[in-house]
Amino acid sequence: MLIRLIGLFLLFLALWVSRGAEKLLRSAWRHPSHEKHVGRLQNRFFTLLTHLQHRQTDPLTGIGTHSLAHHEIQKLIAADRAFLVIRLSIDNINRINKTLGHDIGDQLLVALTHRLVRLQYHHGRLYRLCGNEFLLLVAPPFVNNTLLERLREQLSQPLKLSGTSLIPTISMAVLQSPDNGRDAHQLLHRSSIALIQARHSREGFHVYQSGLDHRHAREKQLLGDLVDAVQDQQLRVVYQPKIRLDSGDVTGFEALLQWQHPTLGLLYPDEFLPLAVHSGHMALIGQWLIDQVMDHMAAWQTSGHALQIAINLSAVDLDDPQLARKLLAGLHRRHIAPTQLMLEITEQMMMLDPESVALLLEKLRKEGVTIAIDDFGTGYSSLTQLRRLPLDVLKIDKSFVMNLTKQHEDATIVHSSIALAHDFGLEVVAEGVETHEQLALLTKAGCNQAQGYLIARPMDVGHVLDWLEQYREATPPNFAPT
Repeated sequence: MLIRLIGLFLLFLALWVSRGAEKLLRSAWRHPSHEKHVGRLQNRFFTLLTHLQHRQTDPLTGIGTHSLAHHEIQKLIAADRAFLVIRLSIDNINRINKTLGHDIGDQLLVALTHRLVRLQYHHGRLYRLCGNEFLLLVAPPFVNNTLLERLREQLSQPLKLSGTSLIPTISMAVLQSPDNGRDAHQLLHRSSIALIQARHSREGFHVYQSGLDHRHAREKQLLGDLVDAVQDQQLRVVYQPKIRLDSGDVTGFEALLQWQHPTLGLLYPDEFLPLAVHSGHMALIGQWLIDQVMDHMAAWQTSGHALQIAINLSAVDLDDPQLARKLLAGLHRRHIAPTQLMLEITEQMMMLDPESVALLLEKLRKEGVTIAIDDFGTGYSSLTQLRRLPLDVLKIDKSFVMNLTKQHEDATIVHSSIALAHDFGLEVVAEGVETHEQLALLTKAGCNQAQGYLIARPMDVGHVLDWLEQYREATPPNFAPT
């Protein structure tokens, strides 16, 4: 109703301006100041029209804006109608703008808009909220989560733009009114929170649940405290060992990050590292972690223990063009052989820019650094892309190992992953091993190495050598498969 009233007002204003302008122009030769008055009036009128148009229609894509979405949501609520709010983002648009230019990025936004426009169930209620985010309002009958996940996969299909093939990385959040909110501002705010959760999840998809606001408030607190965490030495590195399944020998340790928060207690990396990546804090934390681990490696080497240590790299680390130089210089300065360093990278990060990542990793690999792909099976990389990457080790995600003895599908994935890795000449490490049954099945399947609570929990730097001595004295190891 408000928009219609504004439209009528502008129409009458336009008529008034046109009629008044004619009189003013006829008398302009007698009163030159009238001509200036007409010009000012016309400028104000067109400015008002342009402002209203920009508030309601996105100039790039031609669909509605945040303002129009807010108005439509309020209208649906006032009519007591139930509806779904689907909010999605193109997460790799900044990288595309940076590497290929904003023209290509704009073409991607327009192409994705065309895909969204062709959908039937939003009935034209489609909006661009900001640079890389879109909103759909869906009235009954609702689409189910399976169809929505399928929609996300469809939107993630490659697009050919100006001779370049691009794959948009899509995150999607879903909530429902009135269950998740009865106010436009509240629904839009909660959809933003849910979209953040979707970006942090491995699936890239999140359905809003009650209590998410409290979780978001906790995350905001963590973001505010991250800088202090580094400066006040609240972060600490712990180490979890890996062993060979055929001999029980220790092959090395994985460096893991923990945060001893002054009020929230011990925090694990799954909670705060994704926040650090998306907020820009990861560059500071990543460099701190690398320096800490290399200092520990140097100290152990001085004690006669040249241990191979694995460090998890983030997408921010991979985006640093000086990463290889910094790593090799840090090892050289501490007299550590590159073969003592393993870098673990998730397949999602590798797929962001496969060619650049492959060149970086190949450079490090030629120097002797071991390269591992982490969380295998949780992403969407193709076998062809995986084959082209310079890898030495494949790590099976703990989510598959956890249900290895219970879920036939997970057992099939584990067996297939091990066979695939061996065909590519890779070592296989299983994460999250907690029971003797899991260890026995992994050994039977041909898995090379394992880590998990059955072997040892992550330990402080000061306990590593003591644990290593006690472990080597134990004959046979109490977890060894029979």
